[in-house]
Amino acid sequence: MSNRGGTEAFISLWSSLVLLSLCIGGTIIMRKFQTSVAVGFFMGAVCAASQMFFLLFLLILGYMDDRQAEGMSVHGERFTSLICLVQSLLLGAFAATLASHRSEILDQKVPIVGDYEDSSGGGDGGRGSYEAPKDSSRGTVV
Repeated sequence: MSNRGGTEAFISLWSSLVLLSLCIGGTIIMRKFQTSVAVGFFMGAVCAASQMFFLLFLLILGYMDDRQAEGMSVHGERFTSLICLVQSLLLGAFAATLASHRSEILDQKVPIVGDYEDSSGGGDGGRGSYEAPKDSSRGTVV
């Protein structure tokens, strides 16, 4: 029998909370707060989560060696380590994609809702929009 019940339960709960917070925070950042600081923070959080899952993969491989030395089955550890490795690679690929396209994300129009009246007389009910300044030195994005 394994005596790692509390450790494995904490790892499962913590990694689930990290993924849930990434999903919620990423959705909020990509839909509402598309500033360079927020996108950079999100990109850093995704990289940190990717590294966490890679370390969990290595940790579970160590558990697998311990169980093999005791003559126990390691099928559960194999599956869990594979899931952690795949999650790490997917998060890393997403972070790389986010890093390579961050300028296009920041150049999108972000709607701004305020308590002000539109000075142009457009009557859009206090809704305006902000368009990021274009940098002509970057050239055309294809």
